[in-house]
Amino acid sequence: MTTKLRKMIPVLAAVAAFMLVAASGAQAKLVELNATSTVTPSPQATKFLADNGVSVAATGAATFEEGAFVFPIAGGFGNTRTFSGLLAHNGGLKFTREDRSFVVRQFVAVRVRGASVLLAQLPGLRGGCGHLKSALTRFGVTLKGAPRKHPKAHRALVRAARNYCAGGRVIVLARLTNLGKDVTYNGALLTADLRLSAGAAKLINRLAGKKAVKAGALLGSAESRAIVVN
Repeated sequence: MTTKLRKMIPVLAAVAAFMLVAASGAQAKLVELNATSTVTPSPQATKFLADNGVSVAATGAATFEEGAFVFPIAGGFGNTRTFSGLLAHNGGLKFTREDRSFVVRQFVAVRVRGASVLLAQLPGLRGGCGHLKSALTRFGVTLKGAPRKHPKAHRALVRAARNYCAGGRVIVLARLTNLGKDVTYNGALLTADLRLSAGAAKLINRLAGKKAVKAGALLGSAESRAIVVN
């Protein structure tokens, strides 16, 4: 990963947080977040991958610890009442079968009522930027028309979003369902189930060489220990 790409994700989240806090008015406060997210694969996912000879390994800043994948949160923002928001992560996953593989990386979790998703990059490919633009729009951030109050922050956000899109094809990796939160003194424990998207199912099936899995399959459970940045 390039230095430019490593720096981009926290910029994307931090600038968006700055703009949202400034625009929040009487709404619940939006705050900057960091820490880590942990994804524990479901028994079903472990089985269908193993049955089809597909292995999964952590890449970049991600690690595999005690049966779960751990991803550092590079930056993010959340509503202090609902903890709806965006969490951008470093690291990724590499799926391999024999001499074929693909990587998904730079996960962006978008938690919003009715449309929570996990976005990811496919390096070396292009397209899919509409997914990121749609995610930002849900939080009142537009990539067109700089606001009068914060034009510099807006321009930085546009550059960050374009850099993210340039880093690879943006896909919806999974739908986030069964959302939960446990608010703590200085943050929250955010939980969700990960349901495989149709696009991600196609990638795995292409790698496996057959229809091994369907959209909606339970990939696993995720926990994000989000800490408010003071």
